[in-house]
Amino acid sequence: MANRNKPLSAAAYRWQEAGVALARHVDWRNWPQSKQIEYMFSFGSPHALYEALGVDSTLAQLYAACAANGSCTRQNNVRGALLAIAAKRTGLLHRPELAPNVAALAARYAKRVREVADWKCPGSNAYRQLASLVRHLFDRYGNMPDWLIESWTRPTLTEDGVDLADLTLHLGQGNSLRNFPHLPIRLSKRLEQGLREAPAGCTFREALRYAQLDARGALAWWSVVMESRLGRTALVDDAFWLSVVDFFVAAPLVDPRHFGPVCDWIHQKRSLGIRAEPAQPGFTLKGRSMASVLAQTEQWHRSLTRERRKGGAQAPEANASWVGLPVADFRAGPVRIEQLTSYRALEAEGNAQRNCVATYVQSCRLGRCGIFSLTVDGTRGLTVEVTANRTVVQVRGKYNRWMTQQEHDWITQWLGSARLVLSKHAGVKG
Repeated sequence: MANRNKPLSAAAYRWQEAGVALARHVDWRNWPQSKQIEYMFSFGSPHALYEALGVDSTLAQLYAACAANGSCTRQNNVRGALLAIAAKRTGLLHRPELAPNVAALAARYAKRVREVADWKCPGSNAYRQLASLVRHLFDRYGNMPDWLIESWTRPTLTEDGVDLADLTLHLGQGNSLRNFPHLPIRLSKRLEQGLREAPAGCTFREALRYAQLDARGALAWWSVVMESRLGRTALVDDAFWLSVVDFFVAAPLVDPRHFGPVCDWIHQKRSLGIRAEPAQPGFTLKGRSMASVLAQTEQWHRSLTRERRKGGAQAPEANASWVGLPVADFRAGPVRIEQLTSYRALEAEGNAQRNCVATYVQSCRLGRCGIFSLTVDGTRGLTVEVTANRTVVQVRGKYNRWMTQQEHDWITQWLGSARLVLSKHAGVKG
């Protein structure tokens, strides 16, 4: 450690500076991947590498994610992992958006159960390559849930406090999911089975909700639940919110579209209070009828609309504004999808669309989500919620209607240009 901090001699410094100057004239981009990795680790310091390659270069971004500021031992382990991947000539090492995921793989490379040399690269899609490689390296028995493997292709490997990379290693060794530490809730055998059977493409929260609903025979409500507060917010007070699901499941001939608005009303009642009424943390639905709950929810929504239309008293958040999520707006002819970054804008959207989107002001201010408005020739069409992990989780029109196929096509174009993911629970309903 002392040698690493020892100042360079004048001669060594001149050699380093000469190396940096030479690197500026080297077109390393045309080199084989293995040579690029060796070159990346040849610099004496991160600063020298960034000076030579440019901080925005793919190689510099890979180094920043995988090896910068790491110990010599860690850098050697990462170097070995990257060289093994480079030998397969994949696209993984030249995708900056996947650099953190590759770094997570490289950091756990020593715990692999197979060698990269024995892996068959599946085509040219970098995301499929990464998922395939993760399964090859860490899934000893070939029974890892597809949704967990695919989580490696998303922007973050931590969801609801669960490190999905560590969970991959834990399950890959044949361990029980129930024994994994730091789960947000305690799992029964039934819930563990449901988690393992959750469909591909799920997030951890979606897989857990799938298991919870499967255990109570309510899988038909999965999409509705995931589009509601239960799908959008952290896993807190699950027992109560699942009782709300039971309340709806037990009610005959109730339109599922009421579930989300009712959850918003209950959250307001439990957490903030309604009008002069204080918050009621212990509020439950015990002894209440579906008709009364729907009536009170509708009354609350109407009162929100009336309060917004009043020209007198202002809400405390009336002048609030925020930067918004780093998500690009969209323009295509008469179609606009624009982020709303003030309480006034949320209020206007809620008044026009007859929804309670103005209640999202705190979540927007804290960067937990962003609210976007789709308009056509200036006429409002859809209200869209995007979470901080760049997932579109809610898309609704006026009076809570589902989006049309034409609107879905516009949203799809926006997803591509803004690099967003559309939740399977926010699609078109026939």
